[in-house]
Amino acid sequence: MTCEDTRRLAAELALGIADGAQRAQALRHLAECAECRRAVEELSTVTDELLMLAPEREPPAGFESRVLARLQPPPAAARHTRRRRLLRPLAGAAAAAALAAGIVLAATGDDRRLADRYRSALAVGNGSSFEAARLRAPGQVPAGVVYAYRGTTSWIFVVVYRPHRAVRYTAELVTTTGKRLPLPAFQLDPSSGSAGQAIPVDLRSVATVRLVGPRRGDVLEAQLR
Repeated sequence: MTCEDTRRLAAELALGIADGAQRAQALRHLAECAECRRAVEELSTVTDELLMLAPEREPPAGFESRVLARLQPPPAAARHTRRRRLLRPLAGAAAAAALAAGIVLAATGDDRRLADRYRSALAVGNGSSFEAARLRAPGQVPAGVVYAYRGTTSWIFVVVYRPHRAVRYTAELVTTTGKRLPLPAFQLDPSSGSAGQAIPVDLRSVATVRLVGPRRGDVLEAQLR
């Protein structure tokens, strides 16, 4: 998939509605193209901000149709052609806003269902939290993702993007007090760029996950919340 193809899908990727085949191709491209990743990340930020503005209630049945019906001009307006012509752009903008609101409300419903599944999954594993953080190379360049799970046994799972897989990394945790804890058993698979292991401390005490290469500057970091 080319950069142009990926940019056309950027909005769908940010909203999480791209179909499986296209999404898989786009994700392979994003793993190797920093510019396209930035474009999708910017759209994802906008999507997240819209979701934060949405109310917590589901829209009632027929909400969208009633809003759009009210945007139609009254019968008497047919005699005022010039006025209708002036108001048409405003009506179009209002209709677009109403449709956008409907999309956001539907998305928040999906988010609540996802949150329910998230809580159920944690309950099965006796866990209390699961999070992900961007792994970055020097200069804040996206280099991968760190997934972190807090439970009776806490663990991390790391995925490194292809351009950074040639380096042989060691892993360490930096606690909230500044203490460094090496993870000697951590071994990154060069083909998949992934590795994971249980960690010896509570996840709440971990501030940063670091992958350190043999050369100066070969450092990838992820800041945990």
